Amino acid sequence: MRYELLTDLGGLLWCLLVKFCTTNLKEEQSKEKWSRNIFFLIVIGIIISFIAVKFF
Repeated sequence: MRYELLTDLGGLLWCLLVKFCTTNLKEEQSKEKWSRNIFFLIVIGIIISFIAVKFF
């Protein structure tokens, strides 16, 4: 896996924001879910960027 840090961060955000820690963090950061984690991280980044540009 090339972007291990990004997938781990995406898995952490997915676990915290979406699942409210009802799932196992190790399972969310597994290699099977790497694409979802990167996609989720990109979406969160776009939302934060939009808010920053809109209000600041």
